[in-house]
Amino acid sequence: MQETRVATRPLAIRGVTVIDGTGGDPYLGDVDVDASGTISFVGASSGAAAAARSDDDVELIEGEGLAVAPGFVDLHSHSDLYALYREALYGPPIGDSPKLVQGCTAQVFGQDGISAAPVSDGDLGDHRAFLAGLDGTLPDEYWTWRTFGEYLSAIRASSATRTALLVGHATIRRLVMGDAAREATDEEIGAMQDALASALDEGGRGFSSGLVYVPAAYATTEEVAALCEVVAARDLPFFVHVRSESDLVVEATDEVIGVAERTGCHLHYSHVKAAGSSNWHKAELIVDRIAAAREAGVRVSADVHPYVAGSTSAIVLLPPWLQDGGHEMAIGRLSDPAVRARVREQLLGDTTSWDNWWRFSDGWEGLRVARSKRPDLVGRSFGEVIAAAHVADPLSQDGFDVIFDLLVSERLGMSLVSFNNVEENVAKFMSQAYTSIGTDAVVDHGGHPHPRLHGTFPRVLGRFVRDLGVLSLPEAIRKVTSQAAAVVGWQGVVGELRPGLPGDLVLFDPEVIEDRATFEDPFEYPVGIEGVFVGGRRLVGGGDLVPGADVVAGEPAGCPG
Repeated sequence: MQETRVATRPLAIRGVTVIDGTGGDPYLGDVDVDASGTISFVGASSGAAAAARSDDDVELIEGEGLAVAPGFVDLHSHSDLYALYREALYGPPIGDSPKLVQGCTAQVFGQDGISAAPVSDGDLGDHRAFLAGLDGTLPDEYWTWRTFGEYLSAIRASSATRTALLVGHATIRRLVMGDAAREATDEEIGAMQDALASALDEGGRGFSSGLVYVPAAYATTEEVAALCEVVAARDLPFFVHVRSESDLVVEATDEVIGVAERTGCHLHYSHVKAAGSSNWHKAELIVDRIAAAREAGVRVSADVHPYVAGSTSAIVLLPPWLQDGGHEMAIGRLSDPAVRARVREQLLGDTTSWDNWWRFSDGWEGLRVARSKRPDLVGRSFGEVIAAAHVADPLSQDGFDVIFDLLVSERLGMSLVSFNNVEENVAKFMSQAYTSIGTDAVVDHGGHPHPRLHGTFPRVLGRFVRDLGVLSLPEAIRKVTSQAAAVVGWQGVVGELRPGLPGDLVLFDPEVIEDRATFEDPFEYPVGIEGVFVGGRRLVGGGDLVPGADVVAGEPAGCPG
């Protein structure tokens, strides 16, 4: 296990409002972290005790007007590859930096059924293309792993945050049967079960599926359940992007609840929502379905992101049949005029055979370019892209062909932002006792990312806690710390302020904290975060990264698996 690199100076925070992550009432107190990076004291302020614990070799912080909480846990991260990549000799990887500045000291990778490992030698090139839309790209020399354990070791030797890694359904399906658009045979399901079991035994903290993403989209409910039996046997969570978040979202919710009920696994519902204005009323139905399942003893948790827009790979605009056989086959088909006409017709009218992102985003104006090889397009709506090509009618075949041409030129590796939600429903889901928070942020290094990459957690604490009163501050902190940590088996290991746990802390001003990143200017850092510490080492100070600060977090001592 990679140990945390920490400063030799202990840390002492005095006279600060302590929010310990359990949901208990805040109180005025002190927090000490020793030279090993471990919390040594948390309690009410006492001048005599504080003096006894302080000396000249301590980094002393006066916390008046500030609050201290455990480091936040990003339950849905897409920094899988960029947690390995640094642009400078010192400082955190580029996938960690936007998380640290908003208070995250832990991340969960391998989301939506797409994990960086395991991968075979023969499939490495296609696998990297497969990851690009959600998780980005890395230079050739970084690809040193094939097994899940090798990838886990690489991440633990690099990331400045604590990391929990999920095993992706689409990844192991590709390993066993490629991108075939068909049901798996019993023999293939058995091989997938074996591959999943091996990856979990090498350190995977759970299993994920994205039932809208090829090739997991081709899986039957029986296949999903068979894999969840492997997960349940190890008492690990099943993270899932359900098969539909729009017209069939209730049915998709029933499907995964049924899998959890049947197998006994812990279901974690990723970025729970009802997408598209015609479906917003279904949020209450989803809440009712989950409540009934929990009352019946099914273990269900979920995460939410605090925005009305989502972001993903632009490949979701293409129906699953077109992607049969992988990226190269899909690119070839999309160059055929007859195929383009069929896809246009399906985008215009089909909302049930697959999750139609064009339709539930209200067409081209509800979609923006997040990452593209063409800098002039980044940040623009797809409608603007079509207009710039001098096409008068965006719904004509010529209008659709502009976007199809773009997807082909990008080799399906671009990403998008989709406006599809309403804040009332975001608040509804966020207020449920079982939900935590995830950024679901595509890093889009060099592109135009979703503002949630830098703003998610401050937006929760600013807009939804302080401004809207959706949650109390202690409850919000509990959701993003101890509750989130428990989902991946880190209960009692991270996510609380108590002696013996790692000194992963966030020091912030509850009256000031808010997100500043916008859809127009997504790189703005939040305000109100005065310090972020990993193992007692300060990585963020005064709202910005500390120049040259370098930590490799590793896995906190005491984590199972």
